[in-house]
Amino acid sequence: MSRRVAQRDKDSPEQVAASGRSPVTQIGPLGKPVGAVVAAAKVLRALHASERPLNASEVARSAGLHRGTAYNILRTLQAAGFVGYDEATRTYAVSLNILELAYGVLRRSGLIDIARPLMHAVSDAHGVSVYLSKVSPPSSLLLLDWVGVALHPDPHVTVGRQYRSPGGASGVVIAAFAGNSEEEMAAAFSQVHWYEKPAFQDFLTRVKETKQSGFAVDHGTMFRGVTLVSVPILSRSWELLLILTAAGHSHDLDDAAVGALSRALQSAAARLSDSLPLLRLG
Repeated sequence: MSRRVAQRDKDSPEQVAASGRSPVTQIGPLGKPVGAVVAAAKVLRALHASERPLNASEVARSAGLHRGTAYNILRTLQAAGFVGYDEATRTYAVSLNILELAYGVLRRSGLIDIARPLMHAVSDAHGVSVYLSKVSPPSSLLLLDWVGVALHPDPHVTVGRQYRSPGGASGVVIAAFAGNSEEEMAAAFSQVHWYEKPAFQDFLTRVKETKQSGFAVDHGTMFRGVTLVSVPILSRSWELLLILTAAGHSHDLDDAAVGALSRALQSAAARLSDSLPLLRLG
């Protein structure tokens, strides 16, 4: 061990802060994080969060890195096939090759083998699209998978997209079962664009009804002409982990159809809840 590394291990937090260096946090029994890996993860997240390709300077600013560091990481990730480079614009974007990793994660998680048949059964029986999302506290959703007819209430829907403040039926489910305070609900609610946004008190009424019924319905107020039905998937300790959402054309889903659809989703959610010990959701 070099003298410099040894001295850094001895420095107090106050000394680290005074020196302007980034503190190195301890990760329990796993030891210290590897700085280069942490920086590479920041670069990938910066590219993923952007709606357009970024140049090296933009990546550096977004990731909080020096430009030279960001540039070297981008070139390394490009060589590994995880980042693509456009010579004409000198910009970078996450490569489609990274989908190979995503598919492997979904396969090993058990979601494709366990969840997808249940989702297809609901979709085929009721003529709807069905979406499975992971809940990330306090109020974000990560889309894991979707099946069904060609209905895209959100034109940008894709596996791996994160919805930081979901609205509609899924937003009501999160508010009802995630244990957030009313202030947290109001903050998340204020950030979501709805086609016809309800008053917050009306939203809270929906939350109360969802707690009692176990499902939430949105009749075209999130997306015009689209009815959404969402149900929670809870752990044995009643922690909200996943959400199943069905989307269909409102003219095809009257009250009777919504009732049948909600029961089918709840049945699928119950089976997924029983299968949670077999799934890898981390």
